[in-house]
Amino acid sequence: MGLRTPPPAKPGEVNYHFLDRFTLVHASIGVAYALLGLGFALTAALAVAWEVVENPMKAYLPRIFPHATKDTLRNAVGDTLAVITGWYVTRLFQ
Repeated sequence: MGLRTPPPAKPGEVNYHFLDRFTLVHASIGVAYALLGLGFALTAALAVAWEVVENPMKAYLPRIFPHATKDTLRNAVGDTLAVITGWYVTRLFQ
């Protein structure tokens, strides 16, 4: 049995646009990283690393994702910037 590649997100679906309903989740992860004391470089590296492995994980473990469509590049960039923004805003007020 071969590995089934998830379909790409289509316009109007989660994982397609720069911002979607999971943007706040990504920003919250940035907040958590800041509260845990992670620095900017590590936060950015973790955010990028997640986006790199997320789509392949959707092929292997689609059931753990609420929306197992492939993220578009614009969505992956938005997710990464949301993590960094959450981290930055939290650090401003610490």
